[in-house]
Amino acid sequence: MFSPASYYPAYIFSTLLISCIYTIYLNKHSNTFLEKNNNSPFILLYVVLFIILVGLRPVSGYYFGDTINYASSYYALQANTAFYDPDSSDWLFSWLMSTCALFMDVHGFFLLVEAGYVLLILWACKRLISNNATLAIIFCFGAFSFFSYGTNGIRNGLACSFVILALSFIKGKTRDQVIAGILCFVAFSIHKSTALPILCMIISCFYQKTKVIYSFWFFSIIISAVAGSFVENIFSGLGFDDRLDNYLTNREYDDQFSSVGFRWDFLLYSAMPILLGWYVVFKEKIYDSQYLLLLHTYILANAFWVMLIRASFSNRFAYLSWFMYPIVLAYPLLMLPIWKNQGKKVGLILMAHVLFTFLMWIKG
Repeated sequence: MFSPASYYPAYIFSTLLISCIYTIYLNKHSNTFLEKNNNSPFILLYVVLFIILVGLRPVSGYYFGDTINYASSYYALQANTAFYDPDSSDWLFSWLMSTCALFMDVHGFFLLVEAGYVLLILWACKRLISNNATLAIIFCFGAFSFFSYGTNGIRNGLACSFVILALSFIKGKTRDQVIAGILCFVAFSIHKSTALPILCMIISCFYQKTKVIYSFWFFSIIISAVAGSFVENIFSGLGFDDRLDNYLTNREYDDQFSSVGFRWDFLLYSAMPILLGWYVVFKEKIYDSQYLLLLHTYILANAFWVMLIRASFSNRFAYLSWFMYPIVLAYPLLMLPIWKNQGKKVGLILMAHVLFTFLMWIKG
């Protein structure tokens, strides 16, 4: 229905407008918003519209990246020139695609994947941040990588949404932990690179020394600076994602990723939830077990990306921590009493968070 060129501008301007409205609301209810139920049916309508419009997007490689490659594979399945491979490393996504090809067109398939990608995140927000779930989903919409992994790296995006939901279950009782295990298995079967955040989640469940985890993140910066190439070779030999291995070792992709090298801008972006976590845990001495799980998982996963920051397409590896970014940022702001007049500060942080994504679009 719409030109492919109009999708991202419509998304970013609408998200920015909603963030402005929320910022005004937070200023008016600065001292009470943590105790109130601030969920809005209007935001749920926005979520549904986003799913429908983006899910039914045109097949365009220029504006939507790998959408065109997934569409080509889908057309081949429909024409019986390609077949479901049960031995595929990401067998569940292959099965989903081949099954959908039997009874729906490619736009129906993209709509289904988009619904899974967004609604799983919304479900996790509702479980983790019940009184402010719709505000939390705006943090997610405003994240730098959100739109890209709903239209470009859709397999990775869908898998990581299952991991986010698993994070909301794993601190519960035995039944919830079993659900978390099933969700992790589904995520891994869709995209095996999720082995990294799943492993970091498991470590965070058993190892809870925040100072040591912070030290590991700072040490990863030093490792990246002095031994980045050596670390790239180690990771490429692990073989947990063939395409990622190619990005790490093949220099032919360098001209496709702006400013290849040590990305201080992305490092600073990644550090924002980590700095907030330092303030909450060490300065304000607020200890919340769910928050510590989210924070530790994010820091550990991000540390591995920092060690690979010089690689071509390291942004694909970055997403294995960045998919948690808005949740790790939003959780303490919307759940924990950190400051007086907290609403005003939350509004400012939300605007800065969305404006970063907006400015990166303007810059790009």
